[in-house]
Amino acid sequence: MEVKVSNKHVVLKLPIDTLVYAFNFKEDNQEQYKVKNKKRFAEGIAHYLQNYSSNGESGLTVFQEVLDEIFDEMVCNAEDYIKELQEEE
Repeated sequence: MEVKVSNKHVVLKLPIDTLVYAFNFKEDNQEQYKVKNKKRFAEGIAHYLQNYSSNGESGLTVFQEVLDEIFDEMVCNAEDYIKELQEEE
């Protein structure tokens, strides 16, 4: 996986072959399922990243949930590129 910042975008590159390998050798389906069409599989990954929600209460997509976890971790680690707003008294 490659992640870089380019102009106004964070660009994630996930090699399709890596995703196929991860699926084919996923511990709980090694003997049961294999990818048969890499391009359509990759399109499915893109669709699910944009649309699938595992949390019915929040309605957030899986990708949004990952981002929320990253944001929380950044705050917990007190990253110097994030500032805490002072509460007004």
